[in-house]
Amino acid sequence: MANISQEEAEDRAARFFRNDYHDRGMLKWQGFFLSDHTSALKKEAAQPVPDLRSEMNQSKIGSVLSSAWESCAKVSVQLNQVNGNGVPTELHGYVKGYQDDKICLSVKGNVQMISVDSIRNVLEY
Repeated sequence: MANISQEEAEDRAARFFRNDYHDRGMLKWQGFFLSDHTSALKKEAAQPVPDLRSEMNQSKIGSVLSSAWESCAKVSVQLNQVNGNGVPTELHGYVKGYQDDKICLSVKGNVQMISVDSIRNVLEY
């Protein structure tokens, strides 16, 4: 092919996009998006929605957490937070220790520091 000037190349490209090219918009991404998105939605829908449990006093929370730490038992910690649908925030993991007024909770291999004041209820498995 013969060398063409930059200006002529830009004119050809502009003409192509103006007359010949049809952008399918979001349709071109639909195949990539749907399979991953639908599997994520199915996984989320399969998870049970936790009920809002009764609020425990700090003494009882401390007792359950201490027992779980000593026995290396798994705990379900429900926080004083709810999402827009009224579903409470719940973490499942192992108590790894404490620091000041916070506990170290191992959730799926990640350690999270949680303020004891933010805990609503604790269940030991």
